[in-house]
Amino acid sequence: MNPAARSRRAGALKEAVEALDPRPVMHYTTAAGHATEIARELVQSGVKLVIAAGGDGTMNETLQGVCRANAERAEGEAPAAMGTLPLGTMNVFAAEMGLPGRDLRACWQRITSGERREVDLWMANDLYFVQLGGVGLDAEVIRQTTWEDKMRFGPLSYALSALRVLRQPETVLTVHIEGRPPIPSSLVLIGNGRRYGGPLPVFRQASNSDGLLDILVFHHVDCAEIGDLVRSAAHLGDGPPEGVQHFQLERFEVRCERDAAFELDGELAGVCPVRFAPASQRLIVAG
Repeated sequence: MNPAARSRRAGALKEAVEALDPRPVMHYTTAAGHATEIARELVQSGVKLVIAAGGDGTMNETLQGVCRANAERAEGEAPAAMGTLPLGTMNVFAAEMGLPGRDLRACWQRITSGERREVDLWMANDLYFVQLGGVGLDAEVIRQTTWEDKMRFGPLSYALSALRVLRQPETVLTVHIEGRPPIPSSLVLIGNGRRYGGPLPVFRQASNSDGLLDILVFHHVDCAEIGDLVRSAAHLGDGPPEGVQHFQLERFEVRCERDAAFELDGELAGVCPVRFAPASQRLIVAG
């Protein structure tokens, strides 16, 4: 748990989590990347369930630690499971898994019930992700959304940053798929599940257990059309909207003319080029 996240409520959330039954053993992060270290050490010590209490950032950092430790485990040793308790600004993976985000106790009962599910796990270069990714505009929005913005405006902070980013020069990307010519793009959205942000099921055909990523390649995005494109993408079952291509792929690569950012599970992860491919393991999810 990140005790600084949503600091106005941090004290109350901390008390609420510590009061859960069965009572969790709490580990608090102190800096970026600390959740990865904690999770990796816990799994290496023999812990079989690690729960990320927070938003997208805490979830993805914890994922890195759990998956790295699972990849290093001895032959025949059972992998650790991961749960996510949605407490942050946004936690798309928790929503994808059907957790009741507004009911902390109900979430906890699900996570500690003993129920386990396996979902597909993916790599972007050397980083793991489980829910979504993006290259270009959406990653730049995350890069320009400050901690102070999130504290003040909550999820609305991303929309405000998007308006600012859309006024800036368009990112030039190329999507490389084996057997096809390069595809020019300014925004690439990647879904392992149906949800991209909030309740909107942008990737309607996606399944996190089919061994495929759903890819939306936007050829051109500007302030006038971004809303229509995203709304149209939410109706992908009827075919992609004009100016957007839809693919279901195991692997592909995105390159850029300059350092375009990419994000994983809603958190800034690096800059292009970035290659997406299946991980060598699946993720065991509690709840």
